[in-house]
Amino acid sequence: MNSADEIYRLMTEKLAGIISAADDQLLEELIEEDAVVREKWEQLSMMHVPPPPAPWQEVIDFVQPKPPIYRRILPWAAAAAVIAIVALTVWKLDFVTKPKHAPIASINKDVLLQVDGAPTINLTQASGSITIGGKQIPIKNNTLYLNAADDLPKGIRSLIVPHGNSYEVALPDGSVITLNAATQLDFPASFKGNNREITLNGEAYLNVAQRAGKPFLVHLPNSTVEVLGTTFNINSYDSSLVKVSLVTGKVRMKAGKKVVMMKPGQQAIFNKQAATLDTQPFNATVELGWQKGLYCFSDTPMDEICQAIFRWHGVHAVLDRPDIASRTFTGLLDKTTPMSFFLEGIKATTGTDYYFTADSTLHFK
Repeated sequence: MNSADEIYRLMTEKLAGIISAADDQLLEELIEEDAVVREKWEQLSMMHVPPPPAPWQEVIDFVQPKPPIYRRILPWAAAAAVIAIVALTVWKLDFVTKPKHAPIASINKDVLLQVDGAPTINLTQASGSITIGGKQIPIKNNTLYLNAADDLPKGIRSLIVPHGNSYEVALPDGSVITLNAATQLDFPASFKGNNREITLNGEAYLNVAQRAGKPFLVHLPNSTVEVLGTTFNINSYDSSLVKVSLVTGKVRMKAGKKVVMMKPGQQAIFNKQAATLDTQPFNATVELGWQKGLYCFSDTPMDEICQAIFRWHGVHAVLDRPDIASRTFTGLLDKTTPMSFFLEGIKATTGTDYYFTADSTLHFK
């Protein structure tokens, strides 16, 4: 088990704060007994400041930066972001392979808004505002701002975020929703009646405005989340395994006859195949990092990595052999760096090489 790649995985998980108790004990024993492992660990530790346990207010600050608007990453998150680069640099001293760059492909990353009875609106190409029912709706910094006072025409709006993009919408009630790539949000022109209801397919971070006596309902594949003024993350990319991670407030999740009430720091997971709805603690770096352009993998199978690459970069990825699907990867995908750096990291740690075909499809071999 104690191969260089396996030890590298343990070190990466320990620095990221996601290592299991058993693996942590094993790594400590290796560091104590093996001089080479101890030297590598000391090199890594000198280049990395261990992140303290993040209080929930810091988690909130991490995902909800204050003005002025600029890229803010807390020390514990920033440290995690460099793990893959630092570890590969120090551990893989013979890592000199020149990255293979993807052919330039034409990928449509336009964010679209579909309005009942009206032409589809391209939000990416819109300049400053759009017009719905004769009303000017402002757009600023990739955020669509809706106002209840605008009295927009009735009907459902569908906000569609493609692969390789993200977008934000401020709803008429003051709630703000940040949509990850490959996500669709359906919402009404205004919230009238006893409930505020939306439908989500994909992943989003929601900051729901409090409205006494008017709960906020999020309809997901096979389940529904009832919100009582809160901030939380929803991941429904896999409709058979829906995850809701609560940062602040209260959330009640219902799937069939099963119901759970969540507390901050808890994650509810609905497994359709097993017909279970359970809660557990969650790692904020793993679940919320996508808002800062960080995708954290922990023993993630290669087929899931292919899906993540498609969502974030719009690049189709396939496995040339079935046995590659069982290989796992631990590390970080930073959206701000070239994808080739991430692919070389996979190659170095799992032995899985890659290449691109003329149609820009990524192959793992």
